[in-house]
Amino acid sequence: MLRRALWCVIAITGICFGQLHSDFDEESRAWTLSNSVLEAKIGLGLAGTFEFRGIENRETRDSWRPADGGSSPIRLQVDERWIDEKSAFRLIRHWTESNVRGGLRQSILLDEVSGLGQILVEFEIYPNLPTLRYGVRYRNSTGKSVEVAEADPVRWRLLAQAPAFRAMRVEQWLPSLDANPADFERVTSTVDTSGGVLSVLSGAHARYCSWLALSDTAGRGLAFGWEFNGRMTVDTRHVAAENRLEFSGRIPELHHPVEPGDSFQVPRAFVSLFHGGPDEAGHATQRFVELALAKQARDSRFPYVSWDSWAYYQAIDEETLRRQATLAAQAGVELFIVDLGWARSIGDWHPDPVKFPRGMRSLSDYVHSLGMKFGLHFAWPHASLESPVLKQHPDWVASVNTLYYGASSLCLAHRPVRDWITSEAIRIIDDYGVDWILQDGENMVKDCRSKSHTHHPDDSNYANAVDGLDAILSEIQEARPHVLWENCENGGNLMTYQMVQQYVTSIVNDASGALGSRLAVYGATFPFPPRYSDRYMPEQKIDAYTARSYEFGGPWILMNKLDELDARSVAFLNREIERFKQIRSFIREAKVLHVSDAPALGRTDAIAAYDKVFDTGIAVVTRDGSDAATFQLRIGEFDPGKSYQVTFASGGQTFTLTGAQIAQTGITVQLPETRYSEVVYIAPIATATELFK
Repeated sequence: MLRRALWCVIAITGICFGQLHSDFDEESRAWTLSNSVLEAKIGLGLAGTFEFRGIENRETRDSWRPADGGSSPIRLQVDERWIDEKSAFRLIRHWTESNVRGGLRQSILLDEVSGLGQILVEFEIYPNLPTLRYGVRYRNSTGKSVEVAEADPVRWRLLAQAPAFRAMRVEQWLPSLDANPADFERVTSTVDTSGGVLSVLSGAHARYCSWLALSDTAGRGLAFGWEFNGRMTVDTRHVAAENRLEFSGRIPELHHPVEPGDSFQVPRAFVSLFHGGPDEAGHATQRFVELALAKQARDSRFPYVSWDSWAYYQAIDEETLRRQATLAAQAGVELFIVDLGWARSIGDWHPDPVKFPRGMRSLSDYVHSLGMKFGLHFAWPHASLESPVLKQHPDWVASVNTLYYGASSLCLAHRPVRDWITSEAIRIIDDYGVDWILQDGENMVKDCRSKSHTHHPDDSNYANAVDGLDAILSEIQEARPHVLWENCENGGNLMTYQMVQQYVTSIVNDASGALGSRLAVYGATFPFPPRYSDRYMPEQKIDAYTARSYEFGGPWILMNKLDELDARSVAFLNREIERFKQIRSFIREAKVLHVSDAPALGRTDAIAAYDKVFDTGIAVVTRDGSDAATFQLRIGEFDPGKSYQVTFASGGQTFTLTGAQIAQTGITVQLPETRYSEVVYIAPIATATELFK
């Protein structure tokens, strides 16, 4: 009752949380949400329709308005009937509150006038971010069971205001497409002006990341992200003759039953406004994700330098790993991970008694005694047929089986499976002293048509994503919040904005070498902050080219057999690990600049990070077989009239250049070998020494 009374009081006032504002105009029945850079308006029409009325970047004055016929974030099908921009609603109440991430949330509760149910619409804004996040929740108040058969998280119908638009998507790591996997390739194309569809299929085991950026000929841009781990398609249409730009989303095979009084959450989404090219689209998205969505590591050292045992494949044992742990700690490694092969079998999550006769806790205690965190590979969506759990419950297998090292897929949406996985994960964490879980598996959102499971047989995609994967992670992480999770679905096949809320980092290539590492980071750092691009380094030869190819991004994960490295490689690796530790927090917070084209054999590539507050930058420039022994590094972010000190990881000459010179002539980077990498530091002369100690 107290909560309901509070809602009623808040509903009649404008609310301000610092620079965040939400104002309700009673006469026009409109809400205006604003911060220093964004203004968004929504409202109720004369006929009771719920309308998007406009969104504007207050700095650039770029604005977007609804097309003729209106635009609404509400679109879902309940049984045979639609609730959308044509539906009439009665306003029940509305309220505004701050959230735990420093944002403002405007909630609006509506009643669909024909009696289909209630709709809760939520909008969020954050300080200094040109991003609007929103979500729609349906509550069944009909008194009978209904089925949600369609739901659209990305529903926008806008005035085109330009003759042409360019769209950008980024592929996931896709080994299944062909012999040469797409490694986060950036795909750009012009949107068909006659209404042809441009599609983005995202989610677990799908083609693209759950991100779409679009800009017009004047540089005005929108970047969309949707928070759903299941498969989903977002379509874009430009009908130039009608001056209309449309976005819509489809969740395949949605047949979600909703009992009386229960609710259905349409996946949340967000839209960021930007002006300029791909780097501006990426930066607007990354800033929002890091502030509002991303799982917090709560450790200033993160992203970690790590070591993983996969160089030994499954031929691991305690003595081998103790030896590697000793050397890893000496090298400055902070996280030691035991990969696949430690358990009796997949699904039988007890240490192999031959490999680990003293149990896993003995190794964990030793790793901790060396000052490192202890991580464990855990492919919990799978179980081998010979494991006790499947011998006892053979019906727990999903009807569509995506094998993982011979182990079968478990149906995560089946409630007994969910309960068993949760209890096993908590036991593993407690018994083995786990600080980090390397979650792996083949297609984390399972496909299951079983009629004997607790989910609807035709609702596998949504049920296995939300009631399965998401629910399991939520329960485990709530029970053991100190444990950090890494997403490692088959090399980078779950790159979504739901994933970032559950994991502190994600794999973006599967030990595919120095070039593959740089290629993955290049693409993944458009839609995601750099920390969501961890790299596994398998090479035994450690030199400038190899080591520095892994120094830009999230956790740097060594897979080397450390006792087989020669003394020169060990010394060089130790120095580069220290360099990574010096620059990792800077890269984590800075704006990513894709200075060159994507990495490729026979080419020199460059990627940089720029921090506007400190007016400072770092770039990694890599020659991969190109003919040129120098590269002109041009970055346009620096103050043209200010002087900067330019230094290099390999030593040599120190330059003093103005911001104008850096932008126009560039910094000459020496690359003396055909395979060579250099790290470039750029800082105002007064602060250069302090920033890059």
